[in-house]
Amino acid sequence: MISDDARWVTGDTVRVDAFADLNERLGQVSFVAGERYSAADITAVVTVDFAKALELSVPADHAALKRWYETVSSRPSATA
Repeated sequence: MISDDARWVTGDTVRVDAFADLNERLGQVSFVAGERYSAADITAVVTVDFAKALELSVPADHAALKRWYETVSSRPSATA
């Protein structure tokens, strides 16, 4: 029997659902925690960047997530 923890490590479905959940949220608000940039956005952008390093990409149909990523990645603090 595979534990729930192992499912998080090996299950592609879980990873895709995380992107889908974030995309859905960002379809409703400008930033992760609402209408203002916050520490939640910093955490999320680091997560998306880390996923890229693991060769995991945001699905092409996740327009809200892609819009948000462009916005937060272009902030001067993101390039520091």
